[in-house]
Amino acid sequence: MFSIIQDMGSSHCVKLNPKYKYLIKGSKSLNVVYGIRSATVTIFFSDSISENQLSISDNVLKLLFIPTTSSYAIRFHDGDMMIGPFIGILASVTNAQLLELIPSLNSYVKYYDKIGGTLIAFSLEGINQKKQTIKGLIYLPWEKEWKIGSFPFPNSVFSIVETSLSENWITFQQNMKQFHEILGKRIFNFPNFDKWTMFQMLKKSMHENLPNTQLYIKPLDVKKMLKRHQSIYIKPINGRLGKYVCKLSLTSDGIFVHFGRRRKRIKTFKTWRKLSKFLTYKLQSGQYLIQQSIDLFTYDHRIIDFRMMMVKNEIGKWENIGIIARYGSSNSIVSNITAGGKAELGVKTLQSAFHLSSREIKSLFVNMNAMALRALSIVEANGYHCGNIGFDVGIDKSGKIWIIEMNNQNPDHYIAVKANKKELLYQAKLKNILYAKKLAMEKTKDNS
Repeated sequence: MFSIIQDMGSSHCVKLNPKYKYLIKGSKSLNVVYGIRSATVTIFFSDSISENQLSISDNVLKLLFIPTTSSYAIRFHDGDMMIGPFIGILASVTNAQLLELIPSLNSYVKYYDKIGGTLIAFSLEGINQKKQTIKGLIYLPWEKEWKIGSFPFPNSVFSIVETSLSENWITFQQNMKQFHEILGKRIFNFPNFDKWTMFQMLKKSMHENLPNTQLYIKPLDVKKMLKRHQSIYIKPINGRLGKYVCKLSLTSDGIFVHFGRRRKRIKTFKTWRKLSKFLTYKLQSGQYLIQQSIDLFTYDHRIIDFRMMMVKNEIGKWENIGIIARYGSSNSIVSNITAGGKAELGVKTLQSAFHLSSREIKSLFVNMNAMALRALSIVEANGYHCGNIGFDVGIDKSGKIWIIEMNNQNPDHYIAVKANKKELLYQAKLKNILYAKKLAMEKTKDNS
């Protein structure tokens, strides 16, 4: 890592210690690249510059907006000298919300010494696509604080903002598409895929691990699925946190509809006609899934499923950071923590609730990990660039593993904190940043 010296006595120059002469081949004129901006400079070597210093002309620093408050890595590639990383985190919808998120943003920089470079957190409101600038918060590692400023677009971007099922979804999509046009593969977890798209991608190769799923178009679709399985779920294709989910059960007394995340409510319909009227009022065609209900393992009247924290690391390989068990609240139809559930380390649940031996748990984890990697390879083969995934699986009462969901919009791994494993949260977020660093320091002529 190099600290930057501001050179007030030169123009368009970069000075390095003679130790690095071997890195410069041919002409000493090259482009300095920082973020999406570049400037042509002349390289000089001087014994007055230490091995961990980089002297850059003041006019170049101002032209490229390079802060001197951080240490940087450098990479030489095809006549370019890349300085970085320069990473952007799209963290909120508004600037006011961004300021409130500073405590949460600190978890991304807990191990800043392993990252280096510039980290900018910004909001949708802070993006100026016309000028290709962002207004946001820059992390100052020496002061260990965030400071407001305006900056050019970074080398890589990932999003942690929540906009699904909100009026900001279209704005989010528009801005991310524009980032994607500029940064290409240096933006990850975009484009997003929904539950229906996930099912369509996986059903050919992994149908045995997927519940029978159909897109809701009309009430007759529900009737057919319910007659086939007697118990089904209806879920919004873009929903999160267990919101707007209901469970339908066909019994001799009629059709029971269970809904409500914390306090379960039940409506009973004696006829298909009345249910059809209810569904027509509640559901929008093409926006919901009808899904076979899985007979998940339960403990003390709580359904249990598992969140696998899947993240790409500094070399672009998938890592399973941890497996967390989620217990739904008593008699709830969903397992989400926000719906009153609880979390604990997966191995503890498999020991205490499932009564599995250490050997059985190890074998199960191997199978779960292999399943996740297989599914992720299929998704990425379909053109989705992922780097941070919440992979949800369930285990039914016969021991079979089912894929429930792959959360790719913002799988906040805060669930690790709920399971009293806060360090897993830090490790997941560090891997997010290190993968963004890898992307930021890659030189690609065509990233689309």
